[in-house]
Amino acid sequence: MLSLLLTILLVAFEPQSESPWLSGGVATVLFPRSHLGLSLNPASVGLLETGISASASRPFGFRELDRSAIAVGKSTDRMAFAGLFSYSGRDGYSEVTGTGAIAIPLRAGIVAGISASCHRLQIQGFGSAVAFSTDVGVIARPVKGVFFSGAVKGLYSSSLTETGMGAVPIMISGSAGICPIEGITVSAGAAFHEYAGEEYSFVTSVEPYPTVALFFSIQTPPVRLGMGLEVSISTVAVQYGYGTHPVLPGGHAMSLSYGNPAFRPEPVQISQSLPDQESVTFPININTATEEQLIEIPGIGPSKASTIINYIETFGPFQSVDQMIDIPGVGTTTLENLKPYLTV
Repeated sequence: MLSLLLTILLVAFEPQSESPWLSGGVATVLFPRSHLGLSLNPASVGLLETGISASASRPFGFRELDRSAIAVGKSTDRMAFAGLFSYSGRDGYSEVTGTGAIAIPLRAGIVAGISASCHRLQIQGFGSAVAFSTDVGVIARPVKGVFFSGAVKGLYSSSLTETGMGAVPIMISGSAGICPIEGITVSAGAAFHEYAGEEYSFVTSVEPYPTVALFFSIQTPPVRLGMGLEVSISTVAVQYGYGTHPVLPGGHAMSLSYGNPAFRPEPVQISQSLPDQESVTFPININTATEEQLIEIPGIGPSKASTIINYIETFGPFQSVDQMIDIPGVGTTTLENLKPYLTV
C-alpha cells in the first residue's frame, strides 16, 4: 500500500497541461494566453487583463483520465488577482486543486507573484488526504520586447502521507524570451524537478492575423512535440492543442477564454529616442503616446499600456478619449480618472 501511495504521490500534482498553450512547458509563462498559466508561475497573472478561461485535456497515456480546469483573473491599477480550480479523475482516483494567486509590480518592468493551493487526493480503498502548498515567481522585462522569469513550485508543501514527502515536489524553473517583431514570440526554459530531474523546453508563437495565433513547442527529455491553434472572435478565444510522446499516446487539450486576457508584448526595441527619456507633460495624445509615456499616467501599468497600444494598432486611432471604454479592463471609473491626462 505504501509503495502505491508513493507512486501516486510522485505523479499526482505534477504540472500537467491545463491548457493547450501550457503544453510547451515553463517557457510558455513569459507570453501567457490565459490565467490558467498561474499553475506554472503566479507572476504571469500580472501580465494579463481581466478574463475567465476553462479547459479540458487528456494527458499522455491516461485514456480514462480527463483533466478539467477553470481560472478567473482580475487586474486592477496596482495588482492582479487570479483563482484556479482543477479536477482529474479515473477509476477510483480523483485529484482536486484550488489555487489563489496575487501579482504585484515591484517596479517598472518587474512583476512578482505568489500563490497558495489546497490539494485533495482520494484513492478508492485507501481513503483521502489533504495537503497545502505555496509557489512564488517573478517575471522581468529589462528592455522592451525581452523577458526573463523564475519560479519555485512547491516552495512549501505539506505531506499527504506519513512519509513526510511534500504533496507538491519542489520544482525550480527559469526561462528567457523575446518578441523580435509584432506577432512573433520565441522563448526557452529549463525546469529542475525534485524527483523527475531536469526538463528543457522551447516555444515559438506566430500571429499571422490579429484573430489567429499558432504555437509550436519542443520539450526534452524525452523529446515531445506540441502544436496548437487559437482563434478569437471579439472577446472570446478558443484554443486547441496536441502533443506527441515517443512512447505514450498523444495528448489533447482544448480551452475557452472570455475577455481576451492574453498578453501581447511589444516588439524588442534596441535604442530609445531622446524624447522617451524626457519627463512627460500632460495631457498627452493617446494616439501617439509611447508605452513609457502611458505608464507615467496613474492607473496605467505595463500590461494596460501594451493593451492600449495594441488596440490602436488593430482598430485605428481614437476619435475621442471616451472611446477608451471599449478597451478591456477600462471601466467608467478608470476612464474618468484617466481623462485629465489624455487628449486626442
